Amino acid sequence: MKKDLLIMIGMCLTVLFGFQMTNPSVTLDTQSVHTVTVQKGDTVWDIANRVTTHDIDVRQVVYAVKELNNIDDAGALVPGTTLQVPTVKEVSPVRALDYVAQN
Repeated sequence: MKKDLLIMIGMCLTVLFGFQMTNPSVTLDTQSVHTVTVQKGDTVWDIANRVTTHDIDVRQVVYAVKELNNIDDAGALVPGTTLQVPTVKEVSPVRALDYVAQN
């Protein structure tokens, strides 16, 4: 009986601390950009792959680069031109207890 109670309390504390320890999410910031100069043989995918961190899907960066630079054909990059590339920003998530406290 006492052992079961301790296990239940431990599980409740684990769940409670799990809600408290959420990781920040990573998003692309298309308002804050940096520029990249196109090299011979570069594609939008190559450029996006070079600037992407492991937390962001390369396809999202490719889409954002194409949108920021009005690129219809990803294979038509001219060496020497500059492209605007979005930066990566971390967004702190709303923790479960913060949400409960607000409501």
